Amino acid sequence: MAANPRLQAAVITGAGGGIGRALAQALAAQGYALALADIDAEALEATRAALAAQGATVIAIPTDVSDARQIEHLCAESFLRLGHIDLLINNAGVLATGRCWELAPEVFERVLRVNLWSVLHALRCFVPRMAAQGSGHIVNIASMAGLAVGPWLAPYTLSKQGVVALSEGLALELQAAGMPVKVSVVCPGPVATSIAADLNGAGPEEVNQMNGALRGGIAAGLPPDEAARVILDGVAAGQFWILPHEQAVHAAMARAQGIAAGTPPAFSL
Repeated sequence: MAANPRLQAAVITGAGGGIGRALAQALAAQGYALALADIDAEALEATRAALAAQGATVIAIPTDVSDARQIEHLCAESFLRLGHIDLLINNAGVLATGRCWELAPEVFERVLRVNLWSVLHALRCFVPRMAAQGSGHIVNIASMAGLAVGPWLAPYTLSKQGVVALSEGLALELQAAGMPVKVSVVCPGPVATSIAADLNGAGPEEVNQMNGALRGGIAAGLPPDEAARVILDGVAAGQFWILPHEQAVHAAMARAQGIAAGTPPAFSL
């Protein structure tokens, strides 16, 4: 399938559900041609089929974003089949919890590969092509955990703070190089997705309690379609920082003030 060259085109990772699927639905409604990626081929196909039934131009490319070669394939196939890419949304993400000194290195590796290294791999592939076509916008979905730190979330926090720092560095470097590619980083609070569904109750009591609170808070979070609306409004406005939740703003300010005042981290219930 080749897209109409007059259509804007977007690539979205983690498009099988949650925020990714909601973004795909919203962009399809705006007339975008879409290349959708997810490791869950069945969920990805369900998203593709639903959008195609509504008349959207959409292709599905099953992708394990932790694998650099699969990201390279996603990029090459997207440009080949859609002709150009105006918008890249690095959305795929996973969550892990536990005491940081007890978690296996493989847990950190998996979260970092999916949440952070996937973004690095995507930049290597998409930035040169966007620069060559003369335009593009990269949107990295981080988290409120990219702005603030809490206990028992070390792999996730480390990855999301990395995404925030990478996005800031990318924006500065693109400006310095005079390259016509825009950047946004999104730091949402709770959004009602399935990201916490696999958290188990086999850990220490305090971690299990937090897992339960996470599942409850996320289930009651911002609906994905509302999160998608806020994100795309921010993209349309050219915002670098997109903060769908006011609590993320407060958390970032509190942390910055604590750093400036030399206040050490303090645990509280």
